[in-house]
Amino acid sequence: MSSPILYLSKIPAEAEFYQKFWNKRPFVIKAGIGSDVMEKLIKADELAGLSLEEDIRSRIVFSENWSCQHGPFDENIFNTIGEKNWSLLVQDVEKFHPPTGDIIKPFGFSPCWLIDDVMVSYSVPGGGVGPHLDSYHVFLIQGDGKRRWKIGREAILSEKYIEDIDLKILANEFAGDEFEVEQGDIIYIPPFFPHSGETILESLTFSIGFLGPSIAELLVEYGQYIEEQDDINKRYAGDKLDSSSAGNEMSGSEVDNFRNTLIGSIKSDHFENWLRDYFKANKD
Repeated sequence: MSSPILYLSKIPAEAEFYQKFWNKRPFVIKAGIGSDVMEKLIKADELAGLSLEEDIRSRIVFSENWSCQHGPFDENIFNTIGEKNWSLLVQDVEKFHPPTGDIIKPFGFSPCWLIDDVMVSYSVPGGGVGPHLDSYHVFLIQGDGKRRWKIGREAILSEKYIEDIDLKILANEFAGDEFEVEQGDIIYIPPFFPHSGETILESLTFSIGFLGPSIAELLVEYGQYIEEQDDINKRYAGDKLDSSSAGNEMSGSEVDNFRNTLIGSIKSDHFENWLRDYFKANKD
């Protein structure tokens, strides 16, 4: 059963967060982040400056036709694109503007080891990236300005998108709640909950994304680690083979032998050590 957006008076306690909200339900906290934190964060002109750099991922989304341009940008672009209906989005801002990393500190109740980056967007009135879904958890913190949001009341698992445009924009309307946010307001959105934001007054939005690795990514990365571990990186020798695997067909029991070998490598202490280092390295 779907539920309306919940307004909290403060950041939830850890137990409450995982029991009631994580992967389950969006919420809003008005004035959840104090001005002492907000005043340290990157400003619009500094963000625009980052988007000119070669090694920084940035894009501009135009909401009139849902088109997108990728950086690095020439600084003259900001003098020519007008004062309505666009947003500048810059990834990994905490790496290039360390004080912006302070926005993570109030979220110590969350699994911070899963945080992918702090993306920051600057948008003018009418700006936004359209109705969409994310496959990851996100906290949105409103900086300067004011935005209007709509968030769905339940996850969408079979979405349809508008065809022949640059962005993944949902093709159909979704049921949800609309509200406005101002500086310091927090929104939590679980994966696959549809949402859409539109700027009312020139805005900065800080997005903390929790992006877990795919199974394929884990297997590739762990495989590279195993390659350096002589005690578990043993070549297949077929020591349990029998006549049922003679010729060109492999027996079901031999499939199980392969499977158990892989499972054994994951059950070893190596896997835990590697996994902890994997997430630690992604934060450095």
